[in-house]
Amino acid sequence: MTEGSPAKVLVLFTLPIIAGDFCHLLYSMADALIVGRTMGVDALAAVGCTTPIVSFVSGFVIGLTGGFSIILAQRFGAAQKAMQKAALTAGGDKDALRMSFTVSVLFSFAAGLILAVLLVPLIRPVLAMLNTPAEITEGAASYMFFIIGGMPISALNFIFGASIRSLGDSKTPLFFWVLSSLVNIGLDFWFILFFRWGIAGAAAATVISQLCSFIGCAIFIVKKRRDLLPDKRLLHLLPGKLKEEFFAHIGLGSSMGLQRSIVEVGNILVQTGMNGLGTMAIAAVAAGQRIRHLNMLPLFCIGMAVSTFTAQNYGAGKIKRIYQGIRHACIIALGFSFVMALVNFLFGPRLAGLFLIDAPEAVSLAGRYINFIGAALFLLALMLIFRSAMQGAGKNISPTICSILETVMSILTAFLLIPFLGFTGLCLANPLSWLVSGIPLYAAFVLFVREQRRNTAAIELSSRQEA
Repeated sequence: MTEGSPAKVLVLFTLPIIAGDFCHLLYSMADALIVGRTMGVDALAAVGCTTPIVSFVSGFVIGLTGGFSIILAQRFGAAQKAMQKAALTAGGDKDALRMSFTVSVLFSFAAGLILAVLLVPLIRPVLAMLNTPAEITEGAASYMFFIIGGMPISALNFIFGASIRSLGDSKTPLFFWVLSSLVNIGLDFWFILFFRWGIAGAAAATVISQLCSFIGCAIFIVKKRRDLLPDKRLLHLLPGKLKEEFFAHIGLGSSMGLQRSIVEVGNILVQTGMNGLGTMAIAAVAAGQRIRHLNMLPLFCIGMAVSTFTAQNYGAGKIKRIYQGIRHACIIALGFSFVMALVNFLFGPRLAGLFLIDAPEAVSLAGRYINFIGAALFLLALMLIFRSAMQGAGKNISPTICSILETVMSILTAFLLIPFLGFTGLCLANPLSWLVSGIPLYAAFVLFVREQRRNTAAIELSSRQEA
């Protein structure tokens, strides 16, 4: 990603990610469709009310593995630069690449295992604390048991896919996402319709499909990307390097993981306020969130591309190219935002109706929720691009502030907007958080540009003095 037209590179890298995430969204929608249309509104609400809690846990793991993959991308960019200058001696840069991948896998699996062990016993107390309606508590608990219990598998799936993408290959993870999506949809029908496992069957299908994706990515790395795998010499050095590599990775990884989790804390509070609006509102948002995820999908994928693009070029020292990539990404993302907003306004209620049967009140509420999201997508687009750019450069203070502000807005929604405005207040939660949380990112990017200009000027001055 350090050569060629930035726009072309970003588009070609983003399209497979969009396709892969669409497949992931497809099996999430398949869960909701099968559950909602075969088991009713209560079952769909049970799955929907777990979303912020599951996202809190999986969001931390996704952020953690994403941070690790940025370190890997930076080291890959540095290795590419060294190779271009014919300065790659004694395999130093390749050793750093292999070490990064090895410790990323170890730390990711350990994080997933710890989260599963700590959180599975807390599932029912948390649901009770969130005022989950009694009629959907049992189904929600069974769903969360499988999803959170399978977090070690999810962590391995995330880190292997992210590692492959960090090297500039977004097509291979797409293939395995498609495969896992087909497995998930097939298992949904099998577990829910034939075995009658209910909501737990949908969760089990998701975990098994992620296992398939992880195995596929692992086989690919062993067969095609052995440059990531440590040799015996590196494994011998690993114990002595573990502490150093831990601190090199955990700063960015944990920061990005906490950013995702901080946001989800706010969403959990919003869920608490929403639970007080009743089962119809919960089911409406459960359906509306599937459409919202479809809206947000290309924007998050462009953000992932910007993060990898920035990391590789930052490692290679190509700062001006980063600016070009961000400018092109903004144009692309705003175009997506406009198209998705138009789809929302024209077809939103009809799409929501696919998930809800014999529930016109819930369909109406879902349509209103979707329209609010569509009107504010451009705010999300800009926020994601600048957040990803700062993360790719390893500048994590402003993204953390961004996440804190998102949480603050969610708290205001839960305790002020929903009590006073009801469902309309709930609809305002995301637009307001996207608006406010973008401010520190834009300011930080301006400071980053100034810093890089000062550095460039200092280097040029030093070169002239030496000459």
